[in-house]
Amino acid sequence: MNEAANVNTIATLNELRVALVCFCEEATEALCAAEAEIRRAEEWAEDQVKYWQQEIRLSEDEVFQAKTELTRRKMMSFGDRPVDTTEQELALRRARWRLEHAEEQVEISRRWVRQLPQAVIDFHGPSGQLKGVLEGVLPRACAFLDRKIASLEEYTALTSPRPQTTPTTAPTETPASAPTKPSTERSSS
Repeated sequence: MNEAANVNTIATLNELRVALVCFCEEATEALCAAEAEIRRAEEWAEDQVKYWQQEIRLSEDEVFQAKTELTRRKMMSFGDRPVDTTEQELALRRARWRLEHAEEQVEISRRWVRQLPQAVIDFHGPSGQLKGVLEGVLPRACAFLDRKIASLEEYTALTSPRPQTTPTTAPTETPASAPTKPSTERSSS
């Protein structure tokens, strides 16, 4: 029983290897991009706290100025009539609203700064596992496929030994004693 194996999937194995290499490259790039994005998010969150703290200081100054302007305006009097302070009261309300908004934003930003490290830790668990697969398992899998592809190519390149077949000739028969026909000659006597 000397049958050859039907090896016709070497191209598919090559395609699988190429797909694994492409996946490895793309996943590595994605992990690097995610790490860079995490660093940007951390910097952004810290910058937001600083920005809103600055906004609080500016809003406090606006509130102080609006109060001062309202007080100054109230001190003005034209006889018995009270002075119109609608514009100054509106400016004070806007300044207070801006101050409250800035204070809320500082709290929100601080909450993000506190929560972000835990989110990063939660990300690093699975990403570390993926990185291990990309750096360890996939290169070994590609090497394994390389070896198997090489073995299969060697196997298919072998010429299977074929039995030497020479045409067999049937022996030519020569009649040793061929039957003779009765002679039809008459003897003349």
